[in-house]
Amino acid sequence: MLGAMWNEEKAERLGVVLRRHRTDLGLSQEALAYQAGITKNQLQLIEAGRSTGRKDGVGPSNPRMATLSGLAGVLGISVADLMLDAEI
Repeated sequence: MLGAMWNEEKAERLGVVLRRHRTDLGLSQEALAYQAGITKNQLQLIEAGRSTGRKDGVGPSNPRMATLSGLAGVLGISVADLMLDAEI
């Protein structure tokens, strides 16, 4: 999948993987978000694979590398492993 465009399907897979790792560690969205330096709302959108909370909003979530690095660090995995786990 190298070189493939980022899309809704990949964003949703990343969200599922993040949620699974978070719940495996017994972390709430609020706790993970705080420790990763993002807002709970940002984490909710990433886990949902959405770029906005608006009902008429379209487009996949597209977190920055710094956000992914912060989340992965709290979860105790690398960004690379996070992406591999999500098959991205």
